[in-house]
Amino acid sequence: MSLGFKVSNSVEPAGTERWFNANDFLAGLRRVNIFCGGYGSGKSEVALNFAISLAQKGKRVSVADLDIVNPYFRSREARTILERFGINVMVPPEEVMATDLPMVQPEIKGEMLRDDSFVVIDLGGDPVGARVMASIASGIDTFDFNVFFVLNSRRPFTGTVKEVSELIKGIENSSGLPITHIVVNSHLIEETSGAIIKEGIELAERVGAETNKPIGFVALEQRLLNDFDVNACIYPVLMLERLLLKPWEKTERLGPERFKI
Repeated sequence: MSLGFKVSNSVEPAGTERWFNANDFLAGLRRVNIFCGGYGSGKSEVALNFAISLAQKGKRVSVADLDIVNPYFRSREARTILERFGINVMVPPEEVMATDLPMVQPEIKGEMLRDDSFVVIDLGGDPVGARVMASIASGIDTFDFNVFFVLNSRRPFTGTVKEVSELIKGIENSSGLPITHIVVNSHLIEETSGAIIKEGIELAERVGAETNKPIGFVALEQRLLNDFDVNACIYPVLMLERLLLKPWEKTERLGPERFKI
């Protein structure tokens, strides 16, 4: 059953490099990587690309969808693509796939306790959605976590230091976990420019100075490489392939193979 968006099926499991300036960042990566952020931040897109990038480096990767808030962009709808990369996808049973029930499966917590794989969690985008994390985070060593707050400076309520800091605090209080890094994902979809990416970095730096949260990495669509110099960026950069498309977006973006779940 469709939840109102299309899933691009054009990504091939090739060995294309997705990271720039990221050797130290990847070397220090923790096993459990949680992505949260405000509505429209693009956190699900970033989480999916992050998981695929690890799988392409030969890592054992599982993705857990705990987003019970956003009806458009959720990792569970991209399970076919993820499984093509050998990624273990943990989702609710088929009969409740189209619901927003806060189902937390025992296998998710079990996977988080393994020491031989990476887990990527797509968490709800606000303090309400983050509550589900509190039910499984207890008893797990926080030294095994990275919690990434995905920031889009062009979305309502995340355009100022005060707004972002308050949202971060709310998510931390609800989830019971500290945000460890900020991910810059400033965009206006097709209207995104290098200047917008730089604007997002500047906001994230100001938020970081206020909250003591460092920038983890910058997310960037590959088409913007001519407009943003990744080599001049002092932060790791992750190349994004758009996997989740709204239903009104042009079908040619999906390529010859396309499907709607």
